[in-house]
Amino acid sequence: PTLAAARSWRPPYARRRPRARTLVAFAARAPATMAHHFAKPENALKRAEELLHVGQQQAALDSLHDVLSSKRHRTWTPTIEQIIKKYLDICISLKKGRMAKDGLIQYRIICQQVNVGSLEEVLRYLMTRVDAEALTAMQGAEDMVVAINDLDAEETPESILLSAMTGDDQATRNEREVVTPWLKFMWETYRTVLEILRSNAKLESLYQETAQKAFAFCVKYKRATELRRLCELLRNHLSALSKFQPKESAAAGLPPDGLGMHLEVRFAQLNAAADLELWQEAYRTIEDIHQLQLALKRAPKASMQANYYAKLAQVFLVSDNLLLHAYCLQRLVSLLRARKTAPDPAELRKLATTAVVAA
Repeated sequence: PTLAAARSWRPPYARRRPRARTLVAFAARAPATMAHHFAKPENALKRAEELLHVGQQQAALDSLHDVLSSKRHRTWTPTIEQIIKKYLDICISLKKGRMAKDGLIQYRIICQQVNVGSLEEVLRYLMTRVDAEALTAMQGAEDMVVAINDLDAEETPESILLSAMTGDDQATRNEREVVTPWLKFMWETYRTVLEILRSNAKLESLYQETAQKAFAFCVKYKRATELRRLCELLRNHLSALSKFQPKESAAAGLPPDGLGMHLEVRFAQLNAAADLELWQEAYRTIEDIHQLQLALKRAPKASMQANYYAKLAQVFLVSDNLLLHAYCLQRLVSLLRARKTAPDPAELRKLATTAVVAA
């Protein structure tokens, strides 16, 4: 080739220019809203306040979520705690349970190695706010809560049409539209907190307190389906805990960490199942208690044992197993007599008579 041709030669990709249609198509495929990367968390908090002032809650929620999920801000500061609280306030206002769970998971990553107390404070803050807002919204509509079958079921066109065809008046339908979202959000909040705390040994007391609140929620609003799911969730947590116990403690005969707390939770679970008359679930809980007692290799408190045999007697009576029912009543009378504080003589006499008649 000649010298002029060599100088004018260009690679094939250099001669090609992007067409206008290609640029337009690329711009159309680009997302409308890009993630904001704030240099300081204070800027994100200030921006969220500005967006909330003009009524753009979703945009404020997205900006705070970008900070919590950004790898630039993985160091805990008091400003990060303010951000997660503001983030949870917006989630409560919009009733976005999944967004709240995602934000809490990111916050746990930030502070679990540095400031576990902040995580506890944030979780307590969430439950306090949700309980207060839900009780205010559902005041006077407790009877309508029982009519809701499944809190995890999504709203379908068929269910909406069926509810519209029922004979309820407009006021009743409006109350149901207010009660159902808050009831679902309360249930989702308790499950979220339990999931966040399931493997945190430093916050066992909060885990136990949250489980008891969830049991009280199921009993108060007569949520049998949710109680079954809650029991299964707690069993999964216990199963995961037993898989990761150190072999040294098991070989030394020491009680595994957290099993004592799970035993107390199972006693509260037994009471809730008996109150809702879920006898099959109560019997499964009794089996869980028996396995935990074998693992701990120590007897629980006398009051817990008395409650254990009282509920077990109810289960055997419902199942028409009268011999074991009588045995549980006899054990209950023996435990009450062995207690340091003497029980009511009339009550003890009545219980002993019931045991004799059952035998």
